[in-house]
This record gives sequence, structure tokens and C-alpha cells, in this order.
Amino acid sequence: MTMWMGAAIGLLPPVAAALVAALHGPVGQRLVAVQLATALASLLLALMTFAFDQPSFLDLSLTLAFLSLPGTLLMALFLERWL
Repeated sequence: MTMWMGAAIGLLPPVAAALVAALHGPVGQRLVAVQLATALASLLLALMTFAFDQPSFLDLSLTLAFLSLPGTLLMALFLERWL
């Protein structure tokens, strides 16, 4: 097992904790948990780029990082207006 794979496996428990927090709790904490989960998932995909020597994972990581903030802001706008 390479160092990169070990680092990717080490990030799995924080991602799981963020996903559990995104499912439970008040709405504000859920939005923060979703942001944390997407940031950690982006970092996880970047680590997997080096672990599996697949440059396409880096494209996925950058796409996720660029789309996570607007998606969360749109979700907050939806929650503010209609709920």
C-alpha cells in the first residue's frame, strides 16, 4: 500500500462523520456539514489521483471543488425562501 493510499484511507472516517452530521441536526449545521463533506471528498479524489496514477480523478476533484460552493449557496437560498 502506498503512502497516498494510506492518506486516502485515513480521510474516510472524517468524510463519514461529515455525512452523518449532514443527515442529522439543524439546517445550518447540515449545510456546514455538506460543505465539509465536499471539501474532504475533493481532497480524497486528489489523493486518489496519485494513489492510482489516474489524472482524470484530479479533474473530478476540481469540478467538485468549483461546484460545491454555488450548490450550497443555492440550497441555502432555497431553504430561506420556501421553508
